[in-house]
Amino acid sequence: MDRPNPSVSSELRGICLALAAGGTGLLATAAVIACGVRLSASEFDTLSAGPSLAITLLAATWCASIRAAWLAASPKELSQGLHAAIAIVPFVSAILIARSVTFAPLTEFTTFLLWFAILTQEGLTLSLFVTTLFGDRLGEVLNRFEPESAPEALAPSFKIEATESPTLAEEPLEEESFDLPPGVTQQLTRAIEAGQEQIHGLVRAKFVSGQRHVYLHVGFCPPLPSVPHVELHQLEGPDVQIKPGQVLTSGVRFDLKLREAPTVDALPVFEFMASCPASESEDLREAC
Repeated sequence: MDRPNPSVSSELRGICLALAAGGTGLLATAAVIACGVRLSASEFDTLSAGPSLAITLLAATWCASIRAAWLAASPKELSQGLHAAIAIVPFVSAILIARSVTFAPLTEFTTFLLWFAILTQEGLTLSLFVTTLFGDRLGEVLNRFEPESAPEALAPSFKIEATESPTLAEEPLEEESFDLPPGVTQQLTRAIEAGQEQIHGLVRAKFVSGQRHVYLHVGFCPPLPSVPHVELHQLEGPDVQIKPGQVLTSGVRFDLKLREAPTVDALPVFEFMASCPASESEDLREAC
């Protein structure tokens, strides 16, 4: 999530980050000590099933607390290396501690409980941790491996322009432009010109205070006869990073992200154009 937690003050964020970082270091130290004791003196052989389970449950709770404190601080702006360290170091440390207290005198049921507790906790908290902090990046990686089932002629195409270029304001998508009235989120015009079916208009996105990421959807009803070529041109509002989402004959989605979280609601406006060859037969259309 890009939106910081408004209920967490800067002082509390610092405390949570310190607890997570310090707890990770202590847990790693405990894992090293446990492995050393297990390999050198084998003192863990004298432990019964109860203390072994207690040590494992303590390590599992410790890992969960570290990740909960890190997420509570909403540290999305920190480096990916720090997030990876908080994800990996507690996991490895907990596995080493569990391995250190697993030995022959334990019954099969006790051994099952010991490893079930540590692996269940790590599976739940680690998956939540990774999807929260790395969800956007994982989505981008997975999208690269999605098969391209559409033929090349129907492949979606985007043209995204930002207001940073000084020539953009002088080269709008259409010579005639119009204002988007307050409260209106989309105003589209559909026409057929020179054998091309076109949908052109203005669309407005909304970022509430503290929000950096939103999705912008534009629907086509009835659907276009083929996957269109899409252009998006920002006209006003704070600088927005635009990523192509998904383009279909029935609509298109854009992923919008602000460079900084706004302190008040932001309403950027974009000029939109989708075009494709016009269908020769209206029977090819599907009803909405």
